[in-house]
Amino acid sequence: FEERLNDPNIAVLDTRSYHAFAAQHIAGAWHLDLNGNFPTFAGWVLPTDKDILLVADDYKKALEALTWAQRVGVDRIVGCLDGGMADWAMKGLETSRFKLISAGDLHDMIAGYTDFVLIDVRAPLEYEDNHIKGAINIPVAELRTRHAELDKEETTVLICSSGNRSSLGASILKQHGFKDVCNVAGGMTGYSKAGYTRECRACVN
Repeated sequence: FEERLNDPNIAVLDTRSYHAFAAQHIAGAWHLDLNGNFPTFAGWVLPTDKDILLVADDYKKALEALTWAQRVGVDRIVGCLDGGMADWAMKGLETSRFKLISAGDLHDMIAGYTDFVLIDVRAPLEYEDNHIKGAINIPVAELRTRHAELDKEETTVLICSSGNRSSLGASILKQHGFKDVCNVAGGMTGYSKAGYTRECRACVN
């Protein structure tokens, strides 16, 4: 697996939870939570010109990801990481990470003096229904190109409805050299449940 990473025609797809991905992942990996809307985004955002190596919780989960991916035409998955990230870490191999913050953390950042950019990666209809004042709406798939509109040196916080799409967005920004990236756990759903904004009807639907 490590040797294959040196091939420019290889991409890595991590299918674990967004909590696990934020804590530790292989640098440059795409993140699509298998428990999220995996097949839709797999068919939408993954590169079609590269072979794909999987990182999963276990081999059974890797096979499940393979099945869903093939159903949406992603048919270049060629292997998975034996032993998962636990084995990777025990071999002393390099990993990457980014911050996972709570609704309360985000509220404190907004109310305080922290300098950051908030990117709402939901669909435009979700954003129009309810969003945090000052948030920039860039649907997650568009970050593949629109990352160029953002400053890599700024603290960039991503939010969606739950934390899954924003984790994908964080993985895209990390691929493009963004260093200070945060994902809001629970997304707008958690932010509204904490009482900081009204419930987003589109998110609930």
